Amino acid sequence: MKKANKLLLTLLLSTGLVGCDNPETTITICASESPHALVLNEAVKPILKKKGYKLKVTILDWQLQNDAVSNGDYDANYFQHRPYLQTYETGTTDYKEDYTYTKVFPVTSVHFEPLRIYAGKSEASKFESIKTNATYEICSDPSNAIRALELLKNNGVISSYDTDEQGNPIHLPDNIKLIEENNLVGFLNDYDYAVLPCNTALTGKLTPDSTLPTEGSDVADLRANIVAANVKKYAEDTVYQTKIKVLNEAILDKTVADYINSTWNNIIVPTQKSLIK
Repeated sequence: MKKANKLLLTLLLSTGLVGCDNPETTITICASESPHALVLNEAVKPILKKKGYKLKVTILDWQLQNDAVSNGDYDANYFQHRPYLQTYETGTTDYKEDYTYTKVFPVTSVHFEPLRIYAGKSEASKFESIKTNATYEICSDPSNAIRALELLKNNGVISSYDTDEQGNPIHLPDNIKLIEENNLVGFLNDYDYAVLPCNTALTGKLTPDSTLPTEGSDVADLRANIVAANVKKYAEDTVYQTKIKVLNEAILDKTVADYINSTWNNIIVPTQKSLIK
């Protein structure tokens, strides 16, 4: 009997039925912790399971995620918007709608995280009276820095800003400081206000104040967070292409939008749209 059980286990292992994942039906994706991994695990994974696919989600530092997909360590990632992805590919912030991606390409527009101003050591109610002299911390990566400066300009904090040939902000006034994203929440009380990416604020458990400025819906399409995949593998590997298409279809399901709406109540907005050309 023991020999028979051992033989059966050996057969199951050799056919991939026990102890390992089937590479043709397992989709690996790296993501930021919140809201990205939550959306994937709570809303997308059950849909894929019904389709016969297993979704494996790994929380990974956002600075590593494009390299991880480009190198083939993961099938896809979920943390960024298209301007950031183009910055990764080109090294500049000069966004082009008709750009041809060479390493990692947009698959699905999933949700929009409005960039907001958050109160630091000064009260939200004082913003209008002190805004031009107040101190601000903004995210140091070029894409989010430009977003923050646009928001500050549109709300009368600054009249203009300068960039270098690559589109990076330069010659910032003394009251605006570039801070690495991982340190923004920790340094919040050192500044009057902070201009924070939504996922950074969520990770830091910060609650937005509706009286402070936020990005509008006019930038939702461009700034929507996307799922992105490997260009070369999608073009050459039919199994991989099928997995990415199935993932795309699952994210477009109405239950994903319902999950985002019920969980974040308009702090985060679903933008579901296929970006596969």
